[in-house]
Amino acid sequence: MKITKLAIIIVTWNKMNQVCLLLKDLNKLELPDINIDIYVVDNASTDGTQSYIEKYYSDQVKVLQTGSNLGGSGGFSCGLQFVSKLDYNYIWLLDDDIRLDSLALIPLINTLQNYEEVGVVGSQIRKLQKPNAIQEIGSFINNKKAHLKVNFGNQVNISTEDILQGKPYVNVDICAAASLLVRCKIVQNMGVFEDYFLHFDDVEWCLRVKQAGWVIAVNPHSIVWHDSPDFKSRPWMNYYDERNLCYCWQKHRPELLLKRVVVSFPRLVYYAATGRYFLAEISIAGFQDFINGVQGKMLRKINYTEYPLGEIIHEPAKVFVQSSIYQDEFQSQNLKKIEVDEKVTFWPLPNKFSRIWLWIIAWFWKPIDIAIVTYQHPTLDVLNLAKWVYYFTGNGYVPVVINPLVLTKAVMKTSNEMWQIYWQIRKLKLSSIPEIMPTPLSPLVSIILCTSNRPNCLEKALQSLELIHYQNFEVIVIDASSTNQTIEMVNQVSSKNNLKINFLQVEPKNISYSRNMGIKLATGSIVAFFDDDAIPPSEWIEKLLDIYAIHDEKCAAVGGTVRDLTRPGYPLQFHRGITNLFSETIAIRSADATNYNQANGLWFNGLMGTNCSFRKDILEKINGYDEFFDYFLDETDVCLRLIQAGYEVHYADVVIDHYPQPSHNRIDQKHLTCWYSLAKNTTYFAIKHGLTRGLFPIFVTRLLLLITYRCWLRIIRLKFTHHIPNSVLIKYIQQTIEGIRVGWKSGMNLHQVN
Repeated sequence: MKITKLAIIIVTWNKMNQVCLLLKDLNKLELPDINIDIYVVDNASTDGTQSYIEKYYSDQVKVLQTGSNLGGSGGFSCGLQFVSKLDYNYIWLLDDDIRLDSLALIPLINTLQNYEEVGVVGSQIRKLQKPNAIQEIGSFINNKKAHLKVNFGNQVNISTEDILQGKPYVNVDICAAASLLVRCKIVQNMGVFEDYFLHFDDVEWCLRVKQAGWVIAVNPHSIVWHDSPDFKSRPWMNYYDERNLCYCWQKHRPELLLKRVVVSFPRLVYYAATGRYFLAEISIAGFQDFINGVQGKMLRKINYTEYPLGEIIHEPAKVFVQSSIYQDEFQSQNLKKIEVDEKVTFWPLPNKFSRIWLWIIAWFWKPIDIAIVTYQHPTLDVLNLAKWVYYFTGNGYVPVVINPLVLTKAVMKTSNEMWQIYWQIRKLKLSSIPEIMPTPLSPLVSIILCTSNRPNCLEKALQSLELIHYQNFEVIVIDASSTNQTIEMVNQVSSKNNLKINFLQVEPKNISYSRNMGIKLATGSIVAFFDDDAIPPSEWIEKLLDIYAIHDEKCAAVGGTVRDLTRPGYPLQFHRGITNLFSETIAIRSADATNYNQANGLWFNGLMGTNCSFRKDILEKINGYDEFFDYFLDETDVCLRLIQAGYEVHYADVVIDHYPQPSHNRIDQKHLTCWYSLAKNTTYFAIKHGLTRGLFPIFVTRLLLLITYRCWLRIIRLKFTHHIPNSVLIKYIQQTIEGIRVGWKSGMNLHQVN
């Protein structure tokens, strides 16, 4: 059995007790065939951390001294730089306030050993104060807020099976360095953390790794608990949040940089309007230091006070905290019970008369500050509260001043400063995203858009590709328009947005022919399709490629969900749909529904052309799209032939927003004009694939019922919903009959030839 060599890096600053608890947890880990070395990076602690470790753990732990407080980013960088030069397979990064399950390491190791596409894997992080509550299972980029969206945040009692949904791991954008296992060779190639001091250093590093083509994963079987009380962090954290997030977006997502300023504006004005200008001032300082290129530890002095618990106890008129705060079992090891009881008695919630009186005093005497803080959970961590009770924490309201004139002045000052910041950042030269060379883990993807006389829709679709995270793609537009408006628009978009577009104009309005021409022009190993009246999310390509990476070479096609944004409630049009050999379709199924990839099966996995992709080489093996399908059932036929050839079709959890627009096939979503194609292709598909699978009378009966439901009943319904004249209805029915005739004849010819 091959021995795995693992280095563990813990960064600490004046948290000796928590480091010792973590070291005890590490000694309890199950470590089959794993050799570990533990490195504690000490940011010049003054609480005796180094001497304690050297006294009690000298044979297990090596202490690396930084000489000064370099923050989390500097500490981890120091440790990574040191151990990456040594002979290790993996490196495990841990925060000093993490507690470990005895099986926390094994799932992480197994993920990296079994899935070569994964470069970094994190743990399911839970809250130490609420052991069944999830703090995060990785994060995603939130494009609307230009921030992060925590995955499964604050959810309680969620099973690992529900989290994984049949997958080996959860694919995310970012994993927190609180518990992060990484391949040593990635550190050697990618380097260490940026000098952010605190916050978003792990975000930037994960995005750097992801852009290099690696998958960022979370294995929820690995569970750790984070010592994170349910109150907001210290106000000065806002400085690092805004400054470092700006650096991160400037480097990796330039389009989100200005959006972050815009999104922050209402919040900072709100702070100023509610007597907390100091909070707005701290965030503004973060923006300004980003503009000035300041990194590392904050050099500015902050204009507020953090009160130690002792001051609050001895000066109860200064700050009031609600009395529903007491210790849990873990904290009782660190604080004597009697001390906690005494402190609780000094935390009464002031009555209404006292509050009114204090407000009156605060109006005239500014030095008195009132903080009435309400905590959501009574099991708040008293140990942390005992260290510092923050000037503004939790879900509280802290008025520094309530004079209307002063509040108005603060709002105006905040607005003016944010306006200046906006224009200063706008003038910055944003760094471009580095070009990525194609590798097996980051293949070239050919995005093919087929269009016809819808230049306005196509323009929005092309502009949406500017926000795609994955950078190794090409764009191909196949145009069946009858005018030159589309090519003129494409040229404008291409020159304006620096988007290289391969354009081809074709004559027949046949979707299968257009897609085959796009496939011929494609140079990528994966061809991806979406409609010209749809908008893909920024993570679209990554999500598709993740599924190809998870499954073996039998995976020939991957598609996702389609959502209709023109209807109330935004209903799904397609989600993990399946189709049978007659083309009867179940378009929406649950996430845990059975896959149908059996070559001889009656039902099979299908995709919707608005959100689908294929391996080009396999698509060419089956001769691409059948051009008899001019519209409707084209990708369904492809999926069935792929499965019958021994390959598989799979689904990705990625949703494309569809805005169905009028075309030569429909006036609106209910008033179709393509009845000939629907009847022709339904008949042809059923004969092509289902004729020999049963008795002929049953086949004919089933086909007629399907055409009745799919065509004739819908045509009759138009009489009542759209008040269509009888002459038009008769024409539609005649088109349907002609479609049946042509489809029948062509389908039967296939069997005669075969």
